[in-house]
Amino acid sequence: MTIPLETERLIFRDWTAADLEPFHALCSDPGVMQFVGDGEPWSWERTEQFVARAREMSQTLGFCQWPVIHKAESGLIGFCGFVPASDGVEIGWRLAKEFWGRGLATEAARAVLKHGFESLGFQRVIATVQSPNLASIRVIEKLGLKPESRFHRNGREVILFSINNDNDRLAKSDVADTLAHSNSNLIGNS
Repeated sequence: MTIPLETERLIFRDWTAADLEPFHALCSDPGVMQFVGDGEPWSWERTEQFVARAREMSQTLGFCQWPVIHKAESGLIGFCGFVPASDGVEIGWRLAKEFWGRGLATEAARAVLKHGFESLGFQRVIATVQSPNLASIRVIEKLGLKPESRFHRNGREVILFSINNDNDRLAKSDVADTLAHSNSNLIGNS
């Protein structure tokens, strides 16, 4: 299933075989992977498994962690999307280091969160982040997610954030204002 979503600077689409090489370059970068799982760069096989699983999820569930394409660069710069979680779905993103600090993670996550609530009908979205990952925590807070708990995974402290598909709560969050004035649009869903 193709995700019909784009923003001012980004396009989200299904995974293709051509995405493996640039995605592996991103996932084998120690700086990018420092706050992912155990912090170790991925092997080629691990990257292939991720893409295969994402493609399967897209076909069976209608969502996944979609590749993010930068319009001006015309290439894959990372992913943003959802995976199933025990109490809803989890939003996540990963961008190549050269695209950090430009507001692209926030732009991508805002558009995907809006798509999840408005088009996919999600009622609850969570995000988990390792506590030293301050950049991702800032993105999560801009989306309006609130801290819920802390736990340890892979020997690292993780913070769980959440947001419910609640119009009153969304109306009070930064994401509501951004979504109301966003350049993101759902193509073909007029």
